[in-house]
Amino acid sequence: MLQLTHLIKSLYLLFLHFNINYSSSPPAHLKISIKSVNMKHHLIWSPWQVSCSTVNYTVQFQGEYELHKLNGSWVDAHDCQEISENQCDLTSDLASNSDYYIRVMTKCDNKTIWTRLPLTFNRRNTVLLAPAMTTVIEGDLVQVGFSPILPDMTVYMESWSEGDEQNALIHVIRNYPYHFSIATHRGEKMCFRAEALVEAINKSCSIHTRCISTPETAENSAILVAVSIAVVVVVALAIFLGCSTTRFGPYIKQTIRHREPLPNVLLDDRLISTPILFIDVSMEHTDPLLLFCPAEIQYTGVEETG
Repeated sequence: MLQLTHLIKSLYLLFLHFNINYSSSPPAHLKISIKSVNMKHHLIWSPWQVSCSTVNYTVQFQGEYELHKLNGSWVDAHDCQEISENQCDLTSDLASNSDYYIRVMTKCDNKTIWTRLPLTFNRRNTVLLAPAMTTVIEGDLVQVGFSPILPDMTVYMESWSEGDEQNALIHVIRNYPYHFSIATHRGEKMCFRAEALVEAINKSCSIHTRCISTPETAENSAILVAVSIAVVVVVALAIFLGCSTTRFGPYIKQTIRHREPLPNVLLDDRLISTPILFIDVSMEHTDPLLLFCPAEIQYTGVEETG
């Protein structure tokens, strides 16, 4: 009986030993991942699950330069030393197109454990989100804006009149907002399409096509109004004349074909039967011309006798 009691006490003490010393031991590793969007890199890991009086995290990275030139040394992330949060912004630290190893040190009281990101990270793998394009018409200019704009980003934009895409103009934009003239495209529908390129990583994303209507100038509007009024007046006049012709046509025809009677003077038979001589008098100065007619020559015959 005493032996059984002693055995139970020994097992109980062994259970307490394991429960105290091993149940609070840190897990083998944390769940670490990195999220990179628009060249902003955020390291995230699962929070510490074991109860500790104090817990903090330290992040380190190792690029190709550190690996090959600095004998495999690790560099402390600038803003992620002994922090309590379970995330770290590595945007400024991972500033080259290098493959980076990343690890997190968890310190729970006097215990530490290192957990490494399963795969290397390269900023070329960042996810680029297409900027939103805005257009504002200011007189003869269009202001084109893009948001958000990343450092070292160049936008290649095409613009064309609707239906004339084959003759699109290409604009290379590095300063924002961008302005260009639409004076020759007043009254037309303009379309824009763009592609944003981040030259540092040689990666691009497409921006959806956007079309806007450009207003007419005041001069063109006045001309258009005048032409419209003229057309309305001409149509109204044509309708009026058409109706008037149908209604008053016979009367107008009778008026035009009516003949006035001749005066009595013109009907006098004597005047009609008497010939009228017309003398043509020339107004030009003439000299008198004396015309001699040859006299007839008479021959007298004398008879001789004997």
